[in-house]
Amino acid sequence: MKRDTRTQILVASLLLFNEQGEPQTTTNEIADGVDISPGNLHYHFRKKGEIVEALLAEFQADARHVLRQPESGKASLDDFWVFLHGLLECTAAYRFLFRDSETLAADHPKVQRALTNFSKGLIAVFELYLRAMAASGVLKIQTDDAAALSRNLAVLALYSDRFGALFEKAKSADDAALRIAQAIFGALKPYAKGQSDQQLDELLAHYR
Repeated sequence: MKRDTRTQILVASLLLFNEQGEPQTTTNEIADGVDISPGNLHYHFRKKGEIVEALLAEFQADARHVLRQPESGKASLDDFWVFLHGLLECTAAYRFLFRDSETLAADHPKVQRALTNFSKGLIAVFELYLRAMAASGVLKIQTDDAAALSRNLAVLALYSDRFGALFEKAKSADDAALRIAQAIFGALKPYAKGQSDQQLDELLAHYR
């Protein structure tokens, strides 16, 4: 996108929302972040809710690129790692949506619908990858276990950092992503088959 004023407002808003939360961010702070007057901000977005919805549309566009099923009926751990890397980049870029989801959903019904659809899509894609890795001999997992594990992986990907923050807040978004990746690969470990067990150990060591 061109770096016009509207885009600059969205970028500044995203940074502030991610850093301090959407409820704690004022439109005056956003205007200061772009070095424009509150009146100029109001010209582009009449209220903060319009900024939230514009960022939500950006998230949905990025999410469509992330939630792609394996290209064939088989997948390697490397294929899964690439998918997971893209997923964690996307959720980290819009982490305010997941951290403030209850508050946002109460004020913006579109957020609730979008996050519900994204979560359902993520569970489905996780299950497709589990089945594809089983078909490749990477994992040994039954159909019922794949369905249950895919749901657990989605919870880890989207909300485990919120739980971890009760004990120790991540120093940065990158640290949070590392912890999430480690938890997800750890959840796959009991189902590893053959040489994939060693590869998972190497991945876990990388993310520690």
